[in-house]
Amino acid sequence: MTESTVLYEVKKRIAYITLNRPKKSNAFNLEMSSALRDAWKRFENDPKALVAILSGNGKSFSVGVDLTDEDRKTGKPWQYHEAYPLNGISLFKPVIGAIRGYALGQGYLIGVWGCDITIASDNATFGYPEGKAGVSQVPPQYVPYMPFKIALEFMLLSWKGGRMMSAQRAYEVGLVNRVVPDSELMDEAVRWAELLKGVPPLYIRSVKYGYYTGTERASRKTEREYVDFILPQEVSQDKQEAIKAFIEKREPHFEGK
Repeated sequence: MTESTVLYEVKKRIAYITLNRPKKSNAFNLEMSSALRDAWKRFENDPKALVAILSGNGKSFSVGVDLTDEDRKTGKPWQYHEAYPLNGISLFKPVIGAIRGYALGQGYLIGVWGCDITIASDNATFGYPEGKAGVSQVPPQYVPYMPFKIALEFMLLSWKGGRMMSAQRAYEVGLVNRVVPDSELMDEAVRWAELLKGVPPLYIRSVKYGYYTGTERASRKTEREYVDFILPQEVSQDKQEAIKAFIEKREPHFEGK
C-alpha cells in the first residue's frame, strides 16, 4: 500500500494533520485534495481532538496544485477546492497552520486563509504563481485581509522569485500571526494550540461562525452549494434510473443513492 498523502495523528487533544507528498513539495493532486477534505471532517468529529495543527512534510508546506499531474487533464477546479476547510460552516474547531518553505497558490490559500492562526518559519515564502500560469483563481475570501495595493501586487506579481513575499513581510501585512526560527516552528504552533485548548469550544464555534460566514464570497458559496447539493444528484444512481425509466416508459425504482 502507498502511504497516505495526508497524515492524521492525535496527541494530547491536538490533531496533527500533515500534507505528505514531500517528493512533490506537497503539491496538490486530486488524491491529496480529497484526503485533506476527509481529514477536516475527521477532525471536526473526533472527540479526542480540540485543536488541529496543519503542516507539510519536508522542506515546504505546499507549492500549490501539481500542474504536472495527470489529474490536471481530467480534474475540475472544484475538486481541488475540496481541500479547503469549511471554516465556520462545517468546521468549527480551531486550526493552526505551521508554514515552512514555500506556500504557493493553493498552498498559500490553505495555509493562510484556511487556518485560523498561521505561524510561519523565518524561511517561509508566500506566492501566487497562478499569475504566471494564467490560472484564474481569485482567493475565495482572503484578499480583503491584505491592504488593497499589497493584495493586487501579490496576486499579479508574486509568481516571480524576487516578488514573492517573505515571512516577515507576510507578518507586516497581517497574513501570519507570528514568525519564528525554523527550529522552533512546531513548538510555537503547539504553544498556540495549548492556549486554544483553554478556550470554551462553543465560544470558538460562535466566533468562527460569525467571522467566516460574514466574509464568504457569493462565488465561493455558490461553488460549495453546487458540490454539496447539486453534484451528488447529478452523479447519482437515482438520476440514471430516472432517465432509464423514462426511456423504458416504466415507473422508476429509487434507492436514494
